[in-house]
Amino acid sequence: MVENLEIFEVELAAPNLVVVPLGSTIQFQYSNVQVESNKVLRLFDAPDIKNVIIDLSRVDYLDSIIIGSLIRLLQRARQTGGQAVFCNACENMQNILKCIKVGTLWPLFDTREEALTAVTATS
Repeated sequence: MVENLEIFEVELAAPNLVVVPLGSTIQFQYSNVQVESNKVLRLFDAPDIKNVIIDLSRVDYLDSIIIGSLIRLLQRARQTGGQAVFCNACENMQNILKCIKVGTLWPLFDTREEALTAVTATS
C-alpha cells in the first residue's frame, strides 16, 4: 500500500515501512510536518510493522526539522525491536548524514533493494 502525503510518501509492505521524504521544511508549513510525522509514527502501532527504510532518492537536502522527524521514526523502529536504515542518498545527503553522525547509528545503503535485503536478513 502506498500513501502519498504532502511531505512523505509512505509504502507499507509488512513488516517494512518505507518512508520517502519529498522535500525540506522550507517547502511546507511546520505544522503539516508535525502532523504528517505523527501519522507516520502511528503506523508503528500496527503489530505487523517492524522495520523502517528511509529512502532519500527524492531529496538532495533536508533541514533539521525533517531530519528530526526521520530520527524519531528510526528510533521507534529500534524501540519496537525492528531494523532502521537509510538508502538512495545523493552525495550531498551522504555528506549531511556524515556531518550529523546519523550514519554511525543507522546504516546507509546504495539502493532500496540492498536496504530491504539487509532489514529482512536481520528480522
